[in-house]
Amino acid sequence: MAANSRPGTTGHPTRGHHTRVKDTDQLPVRQSVEVAVDTLGGDRGLEVTLEGSIMALEQEPGLRLRLVGPGDAIARRMESAGEVSGGRVSIIDASNSIPGDMTPSRALRQGGDSSLATTVRQVREGGADAAVSAGNTGALMAYSRHLLGMLPGVDRPALMSRLPARNGEVWLLDLGANIGVDARRLFEFALLGSAAVTAMQGGQMPRVGLLNVGSETSKGSDVVQEAARLISESDLDFAGFVEGHDVFSGSVDVVVCDGFVGNVLLKGAEGLAGLLLERLKTSLSGGLKTRLGARLVRDSLEGLLHSLDPAGHNGAPLLGVNGIVIKSHGAAGPTAFSNAILLAVRESRREMIGEIERQLWASY
Repeated sequence: MAANSRPGTTGHPTRGHHTRVKDTDQLPVRQSVEVAVDTLGGDRGLEVTLEGSIMALEQEPGLRLRLVGPGDAIARRMESAGEVSGGRVSIIDASNSIPGDMTPSRALRQGGDSSLATTVRQVREGGADAAVSAGNTGALMAYSRHLLGMLPGVDRPALMSRLPARNGEVWLLDLGANIGVDARRLFEFALLGSAAVTAMQGGQMPRVGLLNVGSETSKGSDVVQEAARLISESDLDFAGFVEGHDVFSGSVDVVVCDGFVGNVLLKGAEGLAGLLLERLKTSLSGGLKTRLGARLVRDSLEGLLHSLDPAGHNGAPLLGVNGIVIKSHGAAGPTAFSNAILLAVRESRREMIGEIERQLWASY
């Protein structure tokens, strides 16, 4: 762990000694939230990020936005949406963007006036509760770490994302921020993921699973075996090893793995969801019998389509930095980008950073 880990702690409580927070002990919820948005990040341009921002304002009355990007262009678009955005939008001018292929070190040297860096800076300076960007992932991590610092005991940030599960959603980390990791880092991911989801669930501690090639305790690499030992000796609600097909079963709330595996799993799940959506839509536009049958189960099918749509799960919290930063998919459309902003609202309202820090101190 980092050198600033809490001093004076030895070992971890044994498994099973945690307490779930009762409904009457729910974490506090804030109503008004201000989010800084990088309007130049992503693959699809200003039109998509601004449209997504307007959609988020429509859905969330307590939301205020700091839109970071070319001031004149933003002002023209938001003027046309005056009824939605009136009094809840401020514009921070920044005309430069960081290319998607720029390395993090070069971005730190050359991108200080970019829309991405300026967006993160809004959180550091206290004007915004959270930052959202669909831009260069490495640069976003580098600037978040540089400007916001790390939480106590955390060496490197990790990306976490939602996926649909049988009884709601499951959270997966890491998604590619850390490719080769040791057992201590996997344990750190488990702590971060559990603390973040605890905050977002209003105080209820989630079940944590460690992704492995089998559920048997004898399976897996030395790294995974050691990580399982560390997690099981902690105060986390550890469900043990889970396999790939268990991720979506609803048996756990948080799945922990290294960034290589997590990235492959996430993109594979998104590809499969896209295929299923395409097949379902094709079936719904088929012959008369198919259309009549589809009409009978329309509500169920619409719910299935919504749950499978990757846009509904867009937004990856960058965990471990001392501030709320959400990474949106670079290819996100307006609905997906809007959901990333709404995730930032959700995390801010639950005071997620304070909850993560509290749990980190309690664990070391």
